[in-house]
Amino acid sequence: MSNEVNQIIIERIVEEVSEMSTGSILRELEGGMKPGVCDSWDERVALTDRNKVIESLVNKRFEELPEGPQ
Repeated sequence: MSNEVNQIIIERIVEEVSEMSTGSILRELEGGMKPGVCDSWDERVALTDRNKVIESLVNKRFEELPEGPQ
């Protein structure tokens, strides 16, 4: 696939991930709360840079595509 196709795929993933709550994004990225990160899940969500975790999840989903990045 071309860079143009990859860009379309990434844009679709960005739209999907942007609609998710920060907590849902963190759960998918990290599998839930890791011990010692924060005192509570709510604190972890509040201290998270939403744009950074959106970017991380978009990259993760893109790299995990069955056909892989093109």
